[in-house]
Amino acid sequence: MIPIAYLPRSLATLALLALGVTAAQAARKDTPPAPADFATLTGTRPGACAAPVDPAYVRMGQPALRQCAWSQRVEMLYWKSIPAPAGTCLPPAAIAWHRLMAGVSAGAPPWSKEWTAQSRIAGNDALRQAVAVWQAGDGSWSAVAWRWRPSDKPDTRAWQGGHWSKVVETTQALNAGNPAPPHSPAPSPLLEAWLASSSGKPRILEGDTWRWVSDNTCLVIRTAGISQGQLHLPYSRDDARLEQRTAMQVQLARRFPAAEWLQPFTLLEPAVPGTRSGAKFYAVWREGAAIQGQLWIPLRDGGGIVRARIGTDAPPRGPHAGELAAQRAALVERELKTLTHAWETRHE
Repeated sequence: MIPIAYLPRSLATLALLALGVTAAQAARKDTPPAPADFATLTGTRPGACAAPVDPAYVRMGQPALRQCAWSQRVEMLYWKSIPAPAGTCLPPAAIAWHRLMAGVSAGAPPWSKEWTAQSRIAGNDALRQAVAVWQAGDGSWSAVAWRWRPSDKPDTRAWQGGHWSKVVETTQALNAGNPAPPHSPAPSPLLEAWLASSSGKPRILEGDTWRWVSDNTCLVIRTAGISQGQLHLPYSRDDARLEQRTAMQVQLARRFPAAEWLQPFTLLEPAVPGTRSGAKFYAVWREGAAIQGQLWIPLRDGGGIVRARIGTDAPPRGPHAGELAAQRAALVERELKTLTHAWETRHE
């Protein structure tokens, strides 16, 4: 390589400019995005964190950055690229959102497939928190978690609060990239029940399809595309007759001739034995590569029937396939019952 001092002046100038551009590009590459720019948001040079990582964030994996300041009262963890977890039907953003919210003292809404980012601010006088998940320009997903324990000294707390407001403003600004929510009515009664029954589990909303993970198994609930049929199911449990259930099972068997019935059409017991709740019915079957369960909820005064179908993949054929299929069928049955009991709590 020829030293710059021996190059003609024009070439030397170009070489210096190229070196400057390369250095600037490297600096920009190493600069964290705005929600993780510790020095800018806190007004303090970042330092090492003395305490171990909170167990709530261990499942997020090793952060790209973990920085502390303000006498260890403010902490930031930044994950530059969230990998897709193995063996799950949910995208990495939904899993990361669930894991981050497990460490936040606030309820977590399910992830939405429409989101390109989402943030949450929570806390109290003792601990403030801000978390966010967002999609980078290259399509990868990043995340950040902030924690601030306000100082006991009023003047110091006020100074810290001024910088914390920048953290809040910057993380909340990520939500601006999401599409405006449609002007739709309140969530359906069934969605309200599912939100309650799936609380605390990784989950995502995809229009009329809702996915979640329970007992390390991917589950999906669908409300659209289920045949209405000519059904006459009673609302009152007192009017539910065995011959009705038998006739309904015959209809199902005709509609799904290849199905293996793991739980024939039957009447669900109420959440609290002896409670005079409305009648609900369900069935569970295996057909092809899927195990499915369906719920029927007759409404009062001839208001129709609410239907929901929960499905999961059937295990591949093998030595233990029957045992695994029975376990997944039992899981689908439990989820149907949990959904039903959440319905009873909120709508009856």
